[in-house]
Amino acid sequence: MFCLAKHSPCGPSERLTDNGVGLRFDKLTALPALSLPKGSNVEGESLAYSPGPMPRAQRKARAMVGHELVEAVLAANQKLDAVVERVCGACEYSCCHTGTMVGSHGVRRLYKGMRLDREVASRVRDGLDERAKELAADLDTIEQVTGMLRTSYGQEMAEELAEVEALTDDWRKFTDFVASQFEPSPENLRRLIQFSAIRHNLLRQIREFPGAEAALANLCAPGGSFHFRRRKLAPPRCMFHAQGCLLGRYKPVKCANFFCSGDPNLLAECQSEMDFDEFVLANMYAESFEFVKSATALENELGREYWEPKIAFTSDPQQQAQLQELVRQRDGKVEIRQEPGSFFLSTQELLDLTWEHGRDNTLVFCAASVGSPALYELAVALQQGHNDEILGGFVLIAESFTTPSFMPHPMWSDRLMSQPLGSLDIYAVRED
Repeated sequence: MFCLAKHSPCGPSERLTDNGVGLRFDKLTALPALSLPKGSNVEGESLAYSPGPMPRAQRKARAMVGHELVEAVLAANQKLDAVVERVCGACEYSCCHTGTMVGSHGVRRLYKGMRLDREVASRVRDGLDERAKELAADLDTIEQVTGMLRTSYGQEMAEELAEVEALTDDWRKFTDFVASQFEPSPENLRRLIQFSAIRHNLLRQIREFPGAEAALANLCAPGGSFHFRRRKLAPPRCMFHAQGCLLGRYKPVKCANFFCSGDPNLLAECQSEMDFDEFVLANMYAESFEFVKSATALENELGREYWEPKIAFTSDPQQQAQLQELVRQRDGKVEIRQEPGSFFLSTQELLDLTWEHGRDNTLVFCAASVGSPALYELAVALQQGHNDEILGGFVLIAESFTTPSFMPHPMWSDRLMSQPLGSLDIYAVRED
């Protein structure tokens, strides 16, 4: 990926120098090579990059800490929320209406969120009550259509009809479960993600009967979901969608990282409203130190499967020490590394560290600062490590956030649909 590290392993011919900042791509991204602007100089084996007529004073990086950082995060949060509210769902093919997208990892994220935040637990419960009514309305429609099929095909397609009735019973049991006030345990939450399979299996069997699928749409009860989209039944909503996403910041990583290519385009709208650093700030959360400790302690309690990468911005030495001590209490080996300057490792360097450190251990970095490109690199590497099942625990404690960035990360500049920060819990610690 994109590297801005003073101490990166780039060869001398790979590094661009500007105030000691390096720049390179490695093999993981398959992104095009950097094109230098006209007027770039070649001095020996080092490339000096001139960004154009921008005054040098405007390019000078500064460190945001404490209240200033928290205020910047809150302002960026508001901007991103406004864009999402305006854009998401405006196109016909809303990604939240393409089936249950929550998997096992998403269930673990949700479970932690419900444990940490009562508002999340209440919102999910209310949303599921609403979805239970929709499921019940669809069940009435299914039973009507099944009765018609029994009358028309009861003898000649008896086996197929018996399968429809068995699958209808699966739907009925699922509806009863969603409507019940079940304990929000990981096991019960995992039952909710079975809905896509239940619906798919039933519709597949109903299509064996001529005209049965059209009958579902024609007889669809008020509040039901059986509607045609062009020539096919529209896919179901995600089980955790009811008048908007129920999961909020605890949505699955693939949802948090996804920026659609529809019209209007979510990422394009974000880029029209904010610059790269603002977008990174918008993916942070201003939280009390007590909350950060609670989130870390909960992961310690639940075990390795629930560990997720955490970045905490705090300039308070006591808070830094407390967080380190809390991380030391988790299972496995905990290694703490001090970075006296700015934290930046390339994707490949981070993957190598992840592999070397082991899946059952935790790596903690304490750094003076970190910037937006570094967080992008970190997110890409750790998500790749998660996908490859080599990721252990990772915590970064930074005193300050460096801004402005020397240049945006290529994933932002190239408007890729996946922007990686959803895989990170990034906290700007606010004063209580």
